[in-house]
Formats: sequence, structure tokens, C-alpha cells
Amino acid sequence: MLTIGQMARCFGLTTKTLRHYDSIGLFRPTLTGSDNRYRYYRAEQIETLGRIVWLRRFGVALETIRSLVEQGVLNDAATMREFLQDHATTMAAEIAKQQQVLTQLKHYLTQEWSVAVMQTPLCVTFPAKRIIGMIWQGNDDESIPEMWQRFLLREHEIIRQNKSPDSYGVCQPLEDGNWRYIAGVSVDSQTAIPAGMVAVEIPARTYACVEHLGAVSTMQQTYQAAYQEWLPAAGMQIDLAIDFEYYDERFLGPTHPDSITKIYIPLKN
Repeated sequence: MLTIGQMARCFGLTTKTLRHYDSIGLFRPTLTGSDNRYRYYRAEQIETLGRIVWLRRFGVALETIRSLVEQGVLNDAATMREFLQDHATTMAAEIAKQQQVLTQLKHYLTQEWSVAVMQTPLCVTFPAKRIIGMIWQGNDDESIPEMWQRFLLREHEIIRQNKSPDSYGVCQPLEDGNWRYIAGVSVDSQTAIPAGMVAVEIPARTYACVEHLGAVSTMQQTYQAAYQEWLPAAGMQIDLAIDFEYYDERFLGPTHPDSITKIYIPLKN
């Protein structure tokens, strides 16, 4: 029989790790002393622990390993190979997603850090508009910029009489307290909705209009300044309704430092 210390040394583990494995039912000793609570293992258990350590080095979660142990497939070569192929696919997807986040972070760090310049919002009456486009919701895997790229590839499918180079980013509150974002273009009432797209109505009403200068990645700074400072200073009260971004010929691209985006925030009467 091997003591817990001897078993731990076989794999460079701590005895605390083996005690944890025992407590969660992953790897139990053959015998636990009734008086001293010392743990003892059979030599045959070295192979099982080796496979557990091997899987942990591949990033497999302890709960998943315990499930494999309970299924009795830890020593089944064919089953383990299939499992590890699936695990490799999952890891590759996670790495790709993290790489995207890292790329966005590096891009953000290269942007010029600035505070939005004080603006006096304009109180404007905006006419009703019908928008056709694609939806992003908070539980989607892709980001809003990624959804915009996907929409732009299909924008030509929207057959409209109005050929003006304008587009809209519409934030629509939902009854359950969540919200959705629609990237789209303005159309008339007869325009057909392409497959995979939706139509949303922007109501005619009074809005506070402010302008965002620069890349869309810093637009949150303008929203924060408008909500926290500019609108209260102007005596304007925000209403719970659709707000939207308006992109016209002054929008020079999502990363262009001279791009101008108009932001329309609904006001209470």
C-alpha cells in the first residue's frame, strides 16, 4: 500500500490535491485509517491517477473527469480519443474567441484616451421611420460590430426607393426589461423584408440630439456624458423608448477618428 505522500510524489502533486479529489469523489483511497484517518492506496491506482493528471493538463474540468470515471471509460482508448477530439475542438473555439477579445483590447489600447467634450443637446422632432435590418440581442455570441459587418454584406438585399447613404443603429427596449439592437436602413412601408431580417418602427417624437466624434468603440463615452451631464444640464428628461444612432455621409467608418455619428435620445414631453 502507498501512503498519500508517496502517491502524491509520483505525480508532483500536493497531498491537499489528493484530499480534494477524495472529497469530491473523483479519486478515493483504498483504505482510510479508522483511528488516524490516514489514506492508503493500491499500486494499481497509480495508472488511474496518472490518467486524471493527464486530463487535467489538457484543461479538462474535474467534474468532467469524474463523469468519465463514473462511466468507467477512463481506460477505454477509443472513447477517450473521441472525447479528446471533441475537447480539442471546444478548446480551439475558446482560443479563437479569446483571440478576438485580445485583438479588440489591443485596438482599444491604441485609441487616444479622451473625455467627451461638453455639448448642449438639441431638442428636435424626428419624423417616423421604418427600419429594416438585422438584430443583435444580449445573449448572442457575436458582438454588435460583428453583426454590423454581417448586415453590410447583405444590405443590398433590401430593395428601397430611397438611395441615400444613411443607416441606423436602433436600441429597442423590450417588455421584460431587456433590449435589442437593430442595424438597418430606412425604407418605405412597402419594402419587403429579406429572410433573416426584421422591420422596426422609429416613432415620430421629440428627441435630444448629440454628436459623437471618432471611432464607434468610444461611443459609450458620449452616451455616458449625455446621460450623466449634458441632458440634466439642459433640463431634459430621458424617456423609456427607442433611441438610435444615425449614420449619414459624415460617418467615415467605424474606426475613423473624424467620423461623426448623431445620437437621438427620447425625451419626456
